[in-house]
Parts: sequence; C-alpha cells; structure tokens
Amino acid sequence: MSSKRDRKKRERARRLKTVRKGAKRSNRLSGPELLQAAAEKARQRAGPYLRRGPPPGGPARIVELADEMRELALRLMRHSPLHGKHQCRPGCAFCCHTAITVAGPETFAIAKYLKEHLAEEELRLLRRRLDENAELASSLTRDEYIARLIPCALMTADGNCRAHPVRPIACAGFCSTSRAKCEAEFNRVPDRAAVPTDRFTMLAGLGVSNGLMDACRQAGLDGNFYELHHVLRRVLDTPQAAEEWARGQKVFDGCLR
Repeated sequence: MSSKRDRKKRERARRLKTVRKGAKRSNRLSGPELLQAAAEKARQRAGPYLRRGPPPGGPARIVELADEMRELALRLMRHSPLHGKHQCRPGCAFCCHTAITVAGPETFAIAKYLKEHLAEEELRLLRRRLDENAELASSLTRDEYIARLIPCALMTADGNCRAHPVRPIACAGFCSTSRAKCEAEFNRVPDRAAVPTDRFTMLAGLGVSNGLMDACRQAGLDGNFYELHHVLRRVLDTPQAAEEWARGQKVFDGCLR
C-alpha cells in the first residue's frame, strides 16, 4: 500500500513539474495560443481520471480531478505578466455580484468542502440563499441578473468566500489591477473608467475549463457548464450525485445553463 502511495506521489510531482515548465512558456503566447495550450494541458490531465471507470471510488476521483484542474489553472495564472499587480484581496468582493457558471466536477468539490466545513445551521441558511439566487437567475436574463448586483450565495457578510480554497476556476481567473476601479464599477460611478482585468488569467482559466469539459464529453459524461446556484443546490440535495454523474446519468437535467 505504501509503495502504491509513493508511486502516486511521484507521478503527481512529475505532472506538476511538467505544468511548471509549460506555464513558464505560456506567458509568451498570444491570447488564442494560451487558450488552446491551457485547454490541451487540461485534456491531457483530465483524461486518466475519466478513463478509470465508474465508482466505487468515483466521488473521490471526481473531486481529485476538480482539484487537479484548479491547481493547473492557478499555476498557469501565476505566470501572468500582471500577477504581481493584482489588487484582489480577502474581503474585496465587488466581483462577487455576477453570474457564474461551473462544470460538474467543480460543483462536487465545492459541495464536499461545504459539507466538511460548515455547521448544520450554516448549511441550512446557505441552502435557502441558493434557492433565492437560483430563482432570480431563472427569472432574469443574464444581463439583468448582473445589473442587479446580486451577491453570490457563497459570500459571507464580511465579503469573503465560504468555499475560497475550492472556488470556481472562473472566479480565480477574474483578477483586477485596480481595486478603486472595481469599486467605482460596483457603485456605478458616472464617467468611471473600465475595470483593468488580467486577460492572461482569464484566458488561462477559460482554457482549463474548456479542456476539462472536452475531456468529459470524450468520456461520454456531461460536459456542460451550469449556473452555480442551480447545480450546487442540486448536488447538496442529491447525496449520490457524483456517482450518478460518473455513470453518465443526467444529474443536472433542468438546471440553468
């Protein structure tokens, strides 16, 4: 057993070393090249997880897959030419009032984290907020939803994320170099300047997400993106959601895309 764990550890270290080498080169790529390279890296790393077959052990593998994809995206993002200029900090939640879509594996990782870290009453209150936001997302257009500045259900009263270590890749990729301009945009200040976002991190995250979804589709699994609140409440309400998804069942039927 120990030997098996050691082999797995060495293989993971080898993969991460390859990611680091590729990431150092990625900051010299054009936008389309970065998008394509990130997607290809994600497909390569997601494939083995999705070829191991259905449960037993499925849920843990799917969460491990989500963790691998997030780590890949974050490592690529750290090589952005603007990385040292990001002004995103804990409690700075101006961008946490928008519409977010996530992939199935990401949702399973978020739900697992919440169940392990939130008390029963906190989960109950979160579930109510998920319902409220999901209903709003269903009744409004995407533009209307964003214009309403609806706070994400995962955001705490002090502006932090309840699931920050496993936050969606889309959230991790949205980085700004000016907190003041983010605040001005949030408050709809007249004649405000555009928020200076980091295109590199956004494309790196999008590329990884696209590659993950491509790998899911190639394995005959659901490769769609869904509105965060809809899928998260579905997973929290369906204990066997990860196993069903890994068997190719349509766990997210009816969820907003």
